[in-house]
Amino acid sequence: MSSVTQPPLSPRIRPSPSVDEAPPAPRNTTITPTVWTPLERLSLSRRAPQIMRRHLVRSAVRISVLMAGDAGALLLLRLLLRGIRDELWLGSAAAGVANSLVPQGALPLVQLIPAVLLGLIVLDTYGASDSRRDAGRIMAGATLGLGLPFWGYLWSHFSPLAVPGFVLLATVISGSLICERHLIDLVVRRLWPIGPGAARALLIGRPEENLRALEHPALRDAREFTLGGAFDPEEPPLSLGKEGFRRLCLTIKQYRADTVVLTGPLNDNAFAVVVEAAGAAGCQIYALARSFALAGLEWQTVWRRGAPLVSLNRPVLRGRQLLLKRALDIAVSASGLLLLSPLFIAVAVAVRLSSSGPIFFRQTRVGLGGKAFKITKFRSMVDDAEAQRDDLVPKSLYTDARLFKVKDDPRVTPLGAFLRRTSLDELPQLWNVFRGDMSLVGPRPPLPCEVDLYEDHHYTRFDVKPGITGPWQVSGRNSITDFEEVIRLETGYIRGWTIWKDLGILLKTVPVVLGMRGAH
Repeated sequence: MSSVTQPPLSPRIRPSPSVDEAPPAPRNTTITPTVWTPLERLSLSRRAPQIMRRHLVRSAVRISVLMAGDAGALLLLRLLLRGIRDELWLGSAAAGVANSLVPQGALPLVQLIPAVLLGLIVLDTYGASDSRRDAGRIMAGATLGLGLPFWGYLWSHFSPLAVPGFVLLATVISGSLICERHLIDLVVRRLWPIGPGAARALLIGRPEENLRALEHPALRDAREFTLGGAFDPEEPPLSLGKEGFRRLCLTIKQYRADTVVLTGPLNDNAFAVVVEAAGAAGCQIYALARSFALAGLEWQTVWRRGAPLVSLNRPVLRGRQLLLKRALDIAVSASGLLLLSPLFIAVAVAVRLSSSGPIFFRQTRVGLGGKAFKITKFRSMVDDAEAQRDDLVPKSLYTDARLFKVKDDPRVTPLGAFLRRTSLDELPQLWNVFRGDMSLVGPRPPLPCEVDLYEDHHYTRFDVKPGITGPWQVSGRNSITDFEEVIRLETGYIRGWTIWKDLGILLKTVPVVLGMRGAH
């Protein structure tokens, strides 16, 4: 017996056990593995039903808990609606409004709960992936499910308030389900920090690849994966006939693994051995796409001529999403400019009467692709504020010269202080959004002098249009003083961008602005 030696691994995982080594085959010989070894395969096959039942129970528990939570949230909302509309909990006026928006008979409980649950099933929000926490999917599923009973009622009982009522109800239901899902996740994390139903994983890869895999977000969550052991496919090579298959079978059995995680690349022969052994044992197989994530790419399996391909794209370069984002920008900015025009006039008159100088403040900023543009805001400072900036740099809230903000800035006028606390000074940027220089959501546009100090990885900010609001603003605004943390937030937003993420940030911006948190 000769022991298979591996470099030391993390204490969280153990190397594969040693077995009698088969005589090594010549390295330059192409070998098709013979993976049919009756004893080892039969031993794994006996365990397969048990492992498959474990996967089934894990899925059944997850789906049952989520469905019960969703049904409970819908039931509470239905009782709340009934209390407001029928029991006059908030008075007759509120009852009249509720009855106008959601008339009696529009949403029978026996139809509402199954319909919304069906919509959530169709949108795949009960799976094991992060889709069960995806706000966009939950919102779409709830809206789809709500439409099934609601629109049928509208055909025979249409009223002008029916559509606003549907939109309001869909928003309330979606928000409630999203909160309920996060609450379930929080409770599970508190009660079971190490999940009793976590997958028992065997890492297959070179020792250095297995060590890197330990930093993967999914594998670091003890409720998702329990790391049983590690298997090196090169000591000896896994593709060398039945010996590799025997060694892998022994490892799976010894560590009682029910999941196999590929942490590095395998040749076709070695991969065939893994698939055969995992299939015999009833194990699920995952592969870590670390290089895709590190490159900021989004991968998707597509089929061409009956064969699978992996499509790798940056999320911000997807044409349909960009078109939808631009459509949202135009619709909201145009509506805002029109509906808020009386407020614009009132603020403009106040700025003109409060201090000398122009109504609007225009400043050069850096936007998409490093292109300079003029940002427009209501003037909140004295007319010569820019000339005084250098004298105030030592008083900045930030120690990093790439960020600048002064609390109780002496250049700010009394009216300007109010405009800043309420963010009313930002409203003219709707014109920048309508023109296409900016977007509603995105990184804040920096000054050219700040960009001169950037390092290479900071230029990720310019992969998308700058925004009126963004991940930095809703995550802490001026309370986040570390520039690298700002870049991390914005890079995460850019790499994982979806239209639903934009809508989520816009919704989060409302309480931030109303609460005037972090505004100076």
